[in-house]
Amino acid sequence: MPEGDSVYRQCKMLREALEGAVVESSDFRVPALATSDVSGRTVVAVVPRGKHILIRLSAAPDAEEMRSGAEPLTLHSHLMMDGTWRVFDRAQNDDAGQPSGSLAGRSHTGGAASTANTPASVPGPRSGAGRPAAGARGPGRAASSSGGGGGAGGVRRSRPGASPYRPRARAGGSVRSAAEARTRISADVAIGQGSHTIRAILRTQDVEAVGFDVKDVRLVPTRLEDQELVGYLGPDILGPDWDLEKALERLSAQPDRAIGTALMDQRNLAGIGNVYRVETLFMSRTNPWARVDSLPEGKLREIVVLAHKLLHLNKDRSMRSTVGQAPQGRPLFWTYGKDGQPCRRCGTVLKRGEIDDALLTVDPAPSRTAVQHLRTIAWCPRCQAAE
Repeated sequence: MPEGDSVYRQCKMLREALEGAVVESSDFRVPALATSDVSGRTVVAVVPRGKHILIRLSAAPDAEEMRSGAEPLTLHSHLMMDGTWRVFDRAQNDDAGQPSGSLAGRSHTGGAASTANTPASVPGPRSGAGRPAAGARGPGRAASSSGGGGGAGGVRRSRPGASPYRPRARAGGSVRSAAEARTRISADVAIGQGSHTIRAILRTQDVEAVGFDVKDVRLVPTRLEDQELVGYLGPDILGPDWDLEKALERLSAQPDRAIGTALMDQRNLAGIGNVYRVETLFMSRTNPWARVDSLPEGKLREIVVLAHKLLHLNKDRSMRSTVGQAPQGRPLFWTYGKDGQPCRRCGTVLKRGEIDDALLTVDPAPSRTAVQHLRTIAWCPRCQAAE
């Protein structure tokens, strides 16, 4: 599940791939932006804000040709439950004889780069879903000049209609772009979505950044970022302007709320999701349903400081760990997803429960209101007993 650390890693990857580059073409597959075009603009910055991704673009070089206006813009997206941005290299597949300007995602995981089926013009959902060009390898298959494959030169082809964006793990490493090879895709962010889930594409001379299943895709003037996008958020727990005292003040302003709900309200502090809520409350021996004003003196500060520490420890990891050791092939947690198992601290069977989440709608202001959702959590009835 994407949380503040996931968004941090995604922005790090996008920043490495896009910052300072000129957008040669764009494609937005959401109705409100169907005719928008940001070609010619320079990517000025890629900024995480809580669970939001902000890609800031320069002013248009030729305002008369730009439908979206001349002033600097911000491309906003939210990963929600399963969205992800991926970066593919734009490169000519000379061996396959593709025309100049075609794209291929290249693996930089060791040895010579192998080409992936990433065509220059990404097809729409009804255009055949990206039949591979002659000689391009299919998903997860390396191009080979040895025998055994169909087509010219023995190069294997993927089945007709296969998605152009389904790189899969293979012997020797996974197929991913240079940016992704240096900034590993997080294990908690879904990958492998098909072309029908694409919502946004930004192409530069060297790379193609693709947003799969990202939500709330919007273009707004950069000067209106706070007003229209993220101004309602509390202090960003991974941001350079993190303010512990302001976060504590906002959490304390609604003393009758359950601490488990208050932590998830992004208006109090931005970046905590269900994983870190569950783990932080267990590690601090706090009952998720305890009212904020019922917590012992200093406990609220302890909880927020611990959450801040856990997100910082995991922000550069491809897998999360909250147990004091690096993950070894899988995320390591105390209680998250472990209901029905013995507590690692006291041996009591962990219980499964539901608690309200204070999530905000993604509708534009002034209709932003808190909407309650029930989320599943695991907790220890002994270590986190109500006082």
